[in-house]
Amino acid sequence: MARKLKPRTPFAERLIAARGQIARKELAARLDAPLTTVAGWERGVSFPPPDMLVRISGMLGVSLDWLIAGRAPQAGAADAALDDALLTRVCEGIAELSQDEGVRIPPPEQARLIARLYGDLVNAYEGGEERRIGLVALLRQVRREIGGG
Repeated sequence: MARKLKPRTPFAERLIAARGQIARKELAARLDAPLTTVAGWERGVSFPPPDMLVRISGMLGVSLDWLIAGRAPQAGAADAALDDALLTRVCEGIAELSQDEGVRIPPPEQARLIARLYGDLVNAYEGGEERRIGLVALLRQVRREIGGG
């Protein structure tokens, strides 16, 4: 009998809910990811990379916005008004910043930061190019906040 998971983050709880009756082992196989990696995501000790988040949301039929931030209804990915390319750039920017500064951002904080930056960009800018420029500015601000100058 499998142990009952105790997710540490809201993201982990949503991932488990989205997986539903699909076995974790089956999800890992479909995603071509190690079972231990998927288990880490579901416990909340690690966070999937941007490309994997997109694959998970599509495979499980939930919006990226709901999966990552819990802000949108748990609608199908096709119903979500989400800019996948922008979200991917935000995730990649945070990962790069973390690596450049040598700072590990814990998964729950990383998820909150991604959601905050994405929300700020969508609310403040109309379109793609403006949002890309805005992302550069926001990442500079985050770099200053974590002490990287």
